[in-house]
Amino acid sequence: MQKMNDEMAKVEEEIKQAIENMGYDFVGMELVHEHGRMILRIYINTAGGINIKDCEIVSRRVDKILDAKEELFGGRYYLEVSSPGLDAPLFYIKDYKANIGKTVRIRTHEPIESRRNFKGKIIDVLSNNDVKLLLEDGTCALIAFQNISKARLVPEQENDDDK
Repeated sequence: MQKMNDEMAKVEEEIKQAIENMGYDFVGMELVHEHGRMILRIYINTAGGINIKDCEIVSRRVDKILDAKEELFGGRYYLEVSSPGLDAPLFYIKDYKANIGKTVRIRTHEPIESRRNFKGKIIDVLSNNDVKLLLEDGTCALIAFQNISKARLVPEQENDDDK
């Protein structure tokens, strides 16, 4: 499994470089199974935002990279290129640091005090890469970055109860 992860990390770096060379920001990528299909989802952004044409251009470029790497996916997969949206996924520790003060939903690999789902405001990212959340009930949770399986920003309108 580690070899697969190493190979995927190399592919991710190659895709990241290609996207950045095209003038887009590489937000991250994920390989997920949804509705019986394997999907490689790549998120891109620019200061002016992303449109369908941008996604098509990046998709064609990434497709060329992936054609030589099909064995990594063990069969058929679907490629999706999109903008991160209001509920942007968080992939890297830098994403958590950049979003201190914002509300996120986090799912963990392993339970923390019998919980795997958390919603709260990021109040700090510690030097050991633990993410500190202020939960809705006023308590704090420390979540090790390597224990996070999925994290997304909570759109502001969903977060504004006083409007």
